[in-house]
Amino acid sequence: MPNEDQIFFELHGATSVSEPLRAALRDAGFMLVERARREVGGASGDEAAGRVLDLLGQGAGIVEANGEIVWMNHGLATQAPETMRRFSDACVEAISVWRRAKSVSVSSMRSNFRSLGCWFDVVITPLRRNAQSGHEVDGAVALLVDATATRQIHERLDSVDAAGTDLLSFDADQLRALNSAERLRLLEERVVGQTRAILGFDHFEYRLTDRRSNQLELVFCSGLVPLGIGERLYAKSEGNGISGWVASTGEGVVCPDVTQDARYVGGLPGARSALTVPLRLHDRIVGVFNAESGEPDAFDDGDRIAAELYGRYVALGLNILDMLVAERVSTNRDVAATIQREASGSIEAAVREARLLAASTGLDPLIRTSIERILENLECTEDRIRNAATGPKTVLGLEQMLREGCVDVAFVGKQVLVVDDEETIRKTVELVLVQHGCEVMACTTGVSAIAAIRDRARSGQRFDLVISDVRMPDANGYEVFRAAKDASKDTPVILMTGFGYDPHHSIVRSSQEGLHCFLFKPFQVSQLIDESRKAMLDRA
Repeated sequence: MPNEDQIFFELHGATSVSEPLRAALRDAGFMLVERARREVGGASGDEAAGRVLDLLGQGAGIVEANGEIVWMNHGLATQAPETMRRFSDACVEAISVWRRAKSVSVSSMRSNFRSLGCWFDVVITPLRRNAQSGHEVDGAVALLVDATATRQIHERLDSVDAAGTDLLSFDADQLRALNSAERLRLLEERVVGQTRAILGFDHFEYRLTDRRSNQLELVFCSGLVPLGIGERLYAKSEGNGISGWVASTGEGVVCPDVTQDARYVGGLPGARSALTVPLRLHDRIVGVFNAESGEPDAFDDGDRIAAELYGRYVALGLNILDMLVAERVSTNRDVAATIQREASGSIEAAVREARLLAASTGLDPLIRTSIERILENLECTEDRIRNAATGPKTVLGLEQMLREGCVDVAFVGKQVLVVDDEETIRKTVELVLVQHGCEVMACTTGVSAIAAIRDRARSGQRFDLVISDVRMPDANGYEVFRAAKDASKDTPVILMTGFGYDPHHSIVRSSQEGLHCFLFKPFQVSQLIDESRKAMLDRA
């Protein structure tokens, strides 16, 4: 039943036109609301109907089969000749289709065309003036609607879809040749470039939700000021900015004026408006995309829809990086397990034989020494296979280094801070550095590491090297890096990570600000020693 804001009317004195025209209006989905009520005012029924006809779309008209427009409202009459010609052509084509079909039940048709830089939709309903003509269609009633804005949205979404497809078009051989950092850099270049070119945004960031802590970690950033050290955003609806609200609720937000939204947390100096949408991976919210502008009301629903669509591709791309890391670890484990199963029998047999020989009396000392070396090598082989299967929670080649055991003059007396919440990595790195002559302080959290750096700086001292994990529950690798550089810009920092993406943008940001290097777990102990030596020698 129509509500009080809807106006319905009958066309008196034009019975052959009124029903087709009403049918066209129904098919076009137009409802005449309060605006029409104001326009017609207190006019009589016939006058009101005439005025309402002039409000229909960008024009309405009746077209004969030969293309002649026999009636038009004011809106159509004001259109350019080219637009009127295309309108007429669309009606003639529809009439031709209906005549060829000779259908008992003839429905309305929709056509579209472009004229003078604008896109128009035409909703066309068949017209039969003579009941004796049977099902023959000899005219059409049509409604002209400006569809430029809708078409622009469709074209923009098509561009976003194409960009997303390109984003995920990785060459398998190319990816295999890249390490985790290089893969991340390749994805970041594509994401940042496409966000600017396709979405038209200059100041934006992508954040992923850490499943362990629910923290929104910065991954890609362009033109925004990252949060300061110690500042956090979580996927919570209160107290965590618009991003936290969106990540918690899954609803995108177009904020026309950030000064009027109490949820806003600053990212762009002088920002006036913002757009924030969820990043979805299938049916799961995995993060947020946030764009800001110095202009008020800079974003609309079209921007929101486009950003949400592109955000799905970004989430898929980041997921691919994590899957590649997981695949690498899983493959290493599977291969190591297979080798271990296949080789264990042979290794055990060789060990038994070697021990029998070593136990022989009267054995030549040189041969006995060779047998002992064989036993050591067999044990080393077993250890290496076992370590290769443990993934990013270990350092490779540790046993051999411990057996060889040497003090390096470049390490003697050096003060090194090691930070990692993973006990195995932390203790292993500490053991290696101590064996080479370093004095090591180990911290289990980023917060305690930052406190240690600042305490030492207050006493006029500093660390000769800081080695920190990137991803920790309380403070990230960039914050540890920044604290070390604030205490002394000459302090070298090495970051470690085992993840496919760069949590909180730590590696990218610190690389731009003087990071010595980063190590991807599991790394070789020789790589740790080489990079530590270079860092301390460069500082000297």
